[in-house]
Amino acid sequence: MTKADRNKTGTAVRIGVLAAAAAFIAAPIAAVLAGALSPSEAQGHIWSTTGLRYLSSTLALIAMVGAGAALMGAGAAMLVSLTEFPGRRIFSVLLVLPFAIPAYVAAYAYADLLGPFGPIGGLFAPGALPEIRSLGGAAFILAVTTYPYVYLAMRASFSARSGALMETARALGASPSEAARRILLGAGRPALIGGLALALMETAADYGVADYFGVQTLGVGIFRTWYGLGDLTAATQLAAGLFLAALLLMLLEDAGRRGAAADSARALRGRSRIQLSAPHAAAAVAACAIPTALGFALPAGYLVFILEAEPTLGAARGLAASFLNTGAVAGAGAAIAAFLALVLAYAGRAAKGPAAAVMIRIATFGYAIPGAVIAIGVLALTGALARQTGIALAGGVGVLIYAYVARFLTASYTVTAGGLTQISPQMDAAAKSLGASSLRILFNVHFPMARGAVLAGAAIVAIDIAKELPATLLLRPFNFETLSTRIYRLASDERLADAAPAALILIGLSLIPTVMLSLLSNENARRSGKAPAGA
Repeated sequence: MTKADRNKTGTAVRIGVLAAAAAFIAAPIAAVLAGALSPSEAQGHIWSTTGLRYLSSTLALIAMVGAGAALMGAGAAMLVSLTEFPGRRIFSVLLVLPFAIPAYVAAYAYADLLGPFGPIGGLFAPGALPEIRSLGGAAFILAVTTYPYVYLAMRASFSARSGALMETARALGASPSEAARRILLGAGRPALIGGLALALMETAADYGVADYFGVQTLGVGIFRTWYGLGDLTAATQLAAGLFLAALLLMLLEDAGRRGAAADSARALRGRSRIQLSAPHAAAAVAACAIPTALGFALPAGYLVFILEAEPTLGAARGLAASFLNTGAVAGAGAAIAAFLALVLAYAGRAAKGPAAAVMIRIATFGYAIPGAVIAIGVLALTGALARQTGIALAGGVGVLIYAYVARFLTASYTVTAGGLTQISPQMDAAAKSLGASSLRILFNVHFPMARGAVLAGAAIVAIDIAKELPATLLLRPFNFETLSTRIYRLASDERLADAAPAALILIGLSLIPTVMLSLLSNENARRSGKAPAGA
């Protein structure tokens, strides 16, 4: 076989690997879209009674969360990036902490805090406080836990662009606030759109908050249709609607990233920050402290407050079992995702061209898809398999792990591919000249050099799996409980004190990548803006 033939064979193998990965991820989505075209006995009943309510509530929730997340995220990013006030460096880290709290955990804490017998709600007369278990309450919870998406995107934009743009605006007579509002916000619109789209993807994917607060969204409708009516086809049709909403948001995020044009070196120059007066500095501290307190300190602090020092033996056993189950599925899912991400990243690195790019895009599609949609697609797949072969897989741990990998492979791939970009292609060429096969190069050269990135991606996937609620509720085996489902069950029974240990464990696990992400953002901001250390 000639060298040209070997190259063609190698390219075909890599394209085949990418195609298999794309099919692996796309199968549940394809099942959802195929099921949406099938007739359903309950379809007419759903759309004539609650279908429009599901749709309108989802759209209203997205609009309200978008407004809140944009205001808090962009405002905090502007203050941290452009001004100097006491505690600014600390707030640059603290503002990301709401990432560590699953939105449904924050919802349970706030419902207890503001309830008629809670520490805050009990201080007011009945009806004096707005009802937290409402559409507005759900929007509030999701806004304070998702605004960091906007904050991180806008902060990166401000740090990179603030120098020359602010100087030009000031030279033309604009005040600092006017220059920031009219010039920097306009230049940072792609970053705002991208960050906001990510926040709204989380909103569309939510089930725990909407279900607990009684908001009838599409995610809630999927569960009610499947569990209440037992109609998988009708649930699949609702899942298809939720998938289309997520797809539109993903396209919006892509449009935002395409709009982020490169700047000249002068435009990327940093600048000295505006020193705020005492009253303005106090307002800036409050503007940064309020989102941090609402999104992290208040719900996390309340969970610590209600934590029982000596839990009952039954509660301790239940927590231990949930923790072990979570560790098992999270570890297995993360290991599979890390392996697939490494293979996918290497195949994509070696196989260039539009076909490879499309397949990689499909294979990394799952992260934007709500867990409920993935779960319904997996149920449809396993149902079709059972009808064809008689093998019943629905509800097995293996099926659950498949859904996890299909949804969270993107996170592992992104980190792993970033690690592989640091390896020079000349090393591949040198290894091939010595007769090494592609598999040997992958596992003997690339994996040892990119081990840190692979492990980091696996850790992110493991934590995402531990927090995932909708897919776990739909696919878990009978009497199989993870930390997330334990929190959901106990909080739904108004036993938040019993749920607090599991919730705090999840928060503690999530704090690790959250703090790392915040510190990395600070480092990138210093480099892009050429700000002094400690910026």
